[in-house]
Amino acid sequence: MNLHHRPLFPFAIAYIAGIVCASEWRIHPFAGVGIAAGVFLAGCALSAKVGSRPVLGVLGAVFVLGFIRTAVYRQIPLGDISRYAEGKLVYLTGDVASDPEPLGDAIRFVIRSNRLRTYTGEYPASGRVMVTLYAPRYESKAVRRGGPFYGETVRIHGRLRTPSPQTNPGFFNYSEYLAHKRVYCTLSAGMEQAKVLRPAQCSLKWAASRFKAHLTAKALELFRPVYARLLLGILLGNYASLPLDVQAAFMRSGTMHLLAASGYNCGVIIGIFGYLMRRLTTPRAAMHWLLIALLWGFTLIAGPGPSIVRAAVMVSAFLAAYLLWRAPDMVNIVLFAGLLILGANPLSLYDAGFQLSFAAVLGIVLILPLIEPKAREWLAPTWKRGEKPPGRIARWTLWAARNIVAAVLLSIVAAAATWPIAAYYFNYVSSVCIIANAFTAVLVLFLTAAGIAALFLGSIWSALGHIAALPGTALAGTMLGVVTELGSHPWSSFSIRSPSPVFIALYYLVLLGVLEYAYRHRQAARAQRAPGDS
Repeated sequence: MNLHHRPLFPFAIAYIAGIVCASEWRIHPFAGVGIAAGVFLAGCALSAKVGSRPVLGVLGAVFVLGFIRTAVYRQIPLGDISRYAEGKLVYLTGDVASDPEPLGDAIRFVIRSNRLRTYTGEYPASGRVMVTLYAPRYESKAVRRGGPFYGETVRIHGRLRTPSPQTNPGFFNYSEYLAHKRVYCTLSAGMEQAKVLRPAQCSLKWAASRFKAHLTAKALELFRPVYARLLLGILLGNYASLPLDVQAAFMRSGTMHLLAASGYNCGVIIGIFGYLMRRLTTPRAAMHWLLIALLWGFTLIAGPGPSIVRAAVMVSAFLAAYLLWRAPDMVNIVLFAGLLILGANPLSLYDAGFQLSFAAVLGIVLILPLIEPKAREWLAPTWKRGEKPPGRIARWTLWAARNIVAAVLLSIVAAAATWPIAAYYFNYVSSVCIIANAFTAVLVLFLTAAGIAALFLGSIWSALGHIAALPGTALAGTMLGVVTELGSHPWSSFSIRSPSPVFIALYYLVLLGVLEYAYRHRQAARAQRAPGDS
């Protein structure tokens, strides 16, 4: 493993330490320059016996960078619209800056404000506002027919407020969640109070938003509503419109990550289109460039969340390494993706999706290479690596067994790497997550392929799309049945108190120590076998 020999690892630790210090001390950015500079000078002044002075100096500089970047990012701009958020009715004018998300009979999106009119006059305004538009009571389906789109300039008459602070320790802090997105106030209004003043201008994001809206409408046309929302959750990470009982079943079965745009979804899409390109004998270099473009297009459509950006950066770096004739190092790729995301938004470190995503990927990258060879030897002890068993039935049986075992191993590794974080945020641990993920991993692959085919054919000819949607309907029904059955029992998950940050830190330190010992033991065993093999 040798994490300390990888330059990005100590740099990532120093940068994260700077983020944590700036976030927890809650001081003015310029007041912390002295403290950060002191750490920098102390690192440079340490004896050479402790470490290389240039290296310690660079680490101190990275700590300073993380500290100042976080402290500046946390400051509310002077002209932010939140200073007008007094709970009064206002007219807000601005541009829609996010895709509207359905929430029952309401939609929610972010506005980048331009002007604000109150009872005292009209003022220029800046900053981001989280807007919730409610459908009229007499027309519960208004949300499906209307609502602004990304990029449109709108004027909304509603009530502007600051988010309520956290009242119960340990519960979800909505105001802090919005602050991490640099949103410091909310506005609520009726759907009829929103007026579009100017259509959106053409851009890549606008095109991606319209394409996403087209996919949503086409999925609702071809599939039953619950199946369409399940497919959209897998393809685009948009699961908020799923019924609450279905969301609870996915959560209790430990398969909620399938409905969030993440590395698994990216892997499925890359695998499907990569297989098609190989069958079409696409040149290797062209295939890699096309897959990178497809991946970032998917990221633009689904939305740049921490999980999907991490997956996009990792897969792009992995594919680009082969284009540059370099062997990719997965640990360095993961660390590079994390530093890139934290550089853009240092407070992503406190996002549950960011923590779960990187913990799962690092666990897979570090733990799976130790146990996967043993599993392969156990499955096919009589055939050497790369040698195919005789007979088509034997080959298909071995292929199916390897994929099932791989899915089980992935579930075990991901659960071992993420359960403390999941317990801290959600106060439960799923007891069926390994079985549920093993069953649904293959179903997601085939459902994604069938859903993409149905949406593509349905966009060409609606009747053909309805025919192509039949396999997807059967797969979606099977998947919902499996998840609902496994997640509906009282023993599917059990409640647990949030572990302390100290316990979580100790858990991961012990896990890293065990992995370091296992890697060194494997390296020593290989060194002992090498003379005899030669």
